[in-house]
Amino acid sequence: MSINALVTQLKTIPDWRRGRAVQHPLWLLLLMTLLGVMSGYSSLRGLAEFMRRHQQEAADYFGLGPVKVPSYSTVREMVQSVHGPAVANVFQTWALATARPEAGEAISFDGKALASTVEDCFNQQQDFVMLVSACVQSWAGVIGQLSFQNGKSSEIGAVRSLLEQLELKGVWVTLDALHTQKNS
Repeated sequence: MSINALVTQLKTIPDWRRGRAVQHPLWLLLLMTLLGVMSGYSSLRGLAEFMRRHQQEAADYFGLGPVKVPSYSTVREMVQSVHGPAVANVFQTWALATARPEAGEAISFDGKALASTVEDCFNQQQDFVMLVSACVQSWAGVIGQLSFQNGKSSEIGAVRSLLEQLELKGVWVTLDALHTQKNS
């Protein structure tokens, strides 16, 4: 699948700016955000700077001509307004079609708690967001992620769900000892 296939799928994400003058196509903002994150930019200001430096190259590649660079506030508003899981699903579908693990490769699954999401930290029944990732060991690439509320689900269920979504065949899967429970 080509980059054009990713763009086609990004164009299906609903634009929150209906009825307003739009200076930047949403698909281009989303594409530049994905490229920025893959390049190691994790802050909104960093992503805005990445877009400032590379927006014209992307516009030239897609034949858009001169484009205005989005401001920090535009990037912030996009991140707050776009449905994140929809973007993640589009990207995951494209990434799996583009870089499918081959038979015999090892895929590691691991879950991590997101520290800033802890609710009621002094209670025995703490609740927080967990993120389970599937990583291809040979090329150190994440091919799938799934988040869930710790109080409503478990890492075991999330890994099983992610395995079903990825539809992996003929690969080795490595998991934590947590997944060796008999009755789960």
